[in-house]
Amino acid sequence: MAGRARRLAAVDVGSNTVHALVAEVREGRLEDVAHYVEMPELGREVERTGRIGPAAEVALRTLAAVVAQARGHGYQHLVAGATAAVRRAADGHRFLAEASATLGVPVRSISEDREAQLSFLGMTSRHAASGRWMAVDLGGGSTELICAEAGRALGWVSLPIGSGGSAARHLSDPPRPGERAALRDSVRKALARAPTWAAERLVVTGGTASNLPVLLSPTPAEPVLTPADLEAATARLDAGPAADVARRTGLSEARIRALRGGVEVLRLLLERYALDRAQVSHAGLRQGMILAYLERGEDWWR
Repeated sequence: MAGRARRLAAVDVGSNTVHALVAEVREGRLEDVAHYVEMPELGREVERTGRIGPAAEVALRTLAAVVAQARGHGYQHLVAGATAAVRRAADGHRFLAEASATLGVPVRSISEDREAQLSFLGMTSRHAASGRWMAVDLGGGSTELICAEAGRALGWVSLPIGSGGSAARHLSDPPRPGERAALRDSVRKALARAPTWAAERLVVTGGTASNLPVLLSPTPAEPVLTPADLEAATARLDAGPAADVARRTGLSEARIRALRGGVEVLRLLLERYALDRAQVSHAGLRQGMILAYLERGEDWWR
């Protein structure tokens, strides 16, 4: 197989989104071929009731749709997993069984520990550098922080704060006076439990990181976000109901709702670690899932 390319796919069911990635693998290196995403927002229902319940029907249709699109690129193998919302749901095991039947492959529940490892594996495949840095996977229902030295993880923590969950708990549509302050207080309390690592830079992956530059400019100049960028993004996100903001920006209504929470989490991460910018990464969990499959086969999720 030396020198020959393989085409693999990874799908993950998150708290906000369902993503499918197809990647070409050559000599252990990944090149993204196609990426599909939909936002069934499972986490909103789990946040409200503790269960996935009837929201499973929409999520399963969405899962089938993104994988059907990915299948058009001729991948040879698919790995599939689910993260925070499914982990927390009382009926998460039932959803995993139904999702596995829908795809014809096992859909694995990825633990907090393994999610952090896989996200770091994907990010370091493209972003590892000398010096101390922090990898952040800012998801819809949780945020994983990994402190690293070059390509070696020194420590990690998973916090129960995410873009969709934070927005659902604290923000109306559009946010009312005082609601963002309450959201920030909640995020600060969670971040107080994070280690006080020293880092020279912060690299962030996830929907918030990928979509905030698009919100700010149709053609982002460079993949970084500063506190001034986050302030400008907040003003745009709050300038009316999510449906109106979505029409003006070209992003989905669900994405606007999630970004309203994610922008605060990212702002407070920079504040917590005294950094003046975040570098955006488009590599993370799904790339890590594929790399782990290449290393461990069907035990990739353990």
